[in-house]
Amino acid sequence: MSPVSRGREPAKRPKSPRSRRPRPPLDVARVERWPKLLHGPIELSDCVAQGQVDQDLVVLAARLTAGKRSVGVEVVVNDREVDVIELHPGPEDALAVLRNGFEVTQAPLKPEEFRSQVEAALIAKADRDAWIRERVPKLLELGTDPRPDLPERAIQLRRWLGLPGYEPVPRLPSDDQLPLVLPPPVPVTGLRLAVALSEQDDAIWRRLEVRSDVTLAGLHRILAAAFDHDERRYHRFETAYGGFSVDAQSCDGDRLDDEVILGQVVASPGHRLVYEVEKWTHWIRVERRVSLPGGPSCLDGERAAPPAECEDQQSYEMLLEALRDPDGEDNEDLIEELGAGFDPEWFDREVVNERLARLG
Repeated sequence: MSPVSRGREPAKRPKSPRSRRPRPPLDVARVERWPKLLHGPIELSDCVAQGQVDQDLVVLAARLTAGKRSVGVEVVVNDREVDVIELHPGPEDALAVLRNGFEVTQAPLKPEEFRSQVEAALIAKADRDAWIRERVPKLLELGTDPRPDLPERAIQLRRWLGLPGYEPVPRLPSDDQLPLVLPPPVPVTGLRLAVALSEQDDAIWRRLEVRSDVTLAGLHRILAAAFDHDERRYHRFETAYGGFSVDAQSCDGDRLDDEVILGQVVASPGHRLVYEVEKWTHWIRVERRVSLPGGPSCLDGERAAPPAECEDQQSYEMLLEALRDPDGEDNEDLIEELGAGFDPEWFDREVVNERLARLG
């Protein structure tokens, strides 16, 4: 029986003189010391995307190794642009920011996927800073930026990841940013998407599988079938590469949604985009890559989408309130006007898949 099993601690062996020598601490705080941490070719491994459920905050973490030394890199992406870049002695420490009491989802990334997501977020940050410099030049002079060394960190991270330098795109004399140059299409695959209406107390959502080579116009038709709304309604997609809509002239700077495929604007787990149908906003998140499907399909979901008569959040809340007391004064007329026969809890996956099958 071992000492531990008897309730005793095992005797500690004396350390050798070599093991007593303190290791120099890994300095990851000051940016000017970062180049001294890693020398030679950089190997990228243990790449992960981690995000809070239904939030636009994503942490990209990875191990950077050069020779015998490794550090963990943490890139916080907030609303599609880089917000924080930190180095840690251990890669596992880079994910601690989201572990304290938050519900998170996590997905492994290939090194090229990690590089792609970091590059897209760095580009979005550079473009926003360029826009601020042009529109409000004195704002940056006030020194209000809580992370003034972020540009230096971004430059060093680009070097380590082998990313090319980037010059922000020129701006029009307006508040609208010009769209970014679209990346080339990636090899066609299947994508599992989580789609939900924003700002709902009781979530209205669908989990779908689609091909990555579907156009955004085609994705709109799929979403119209999944949420049972008229595909002729005005819609728009907001992505890290700008806006895409059915009528680009109605929104300055937008491009046509039938001129871009889904895999060009979101390709990896954690990527997100916004889908607007008139006054209703949905978020879309790539959950994972899957085998190539023969056609779009719905795997799961909850609750019916607001009926067409409810043009905005306020009218939908009025309908829900009336449905809770259908015999109340004036509620019968309100239900008849906004949603006769509507059941907010209704969802039938087979019915949704029948609609998707009819898309051809």
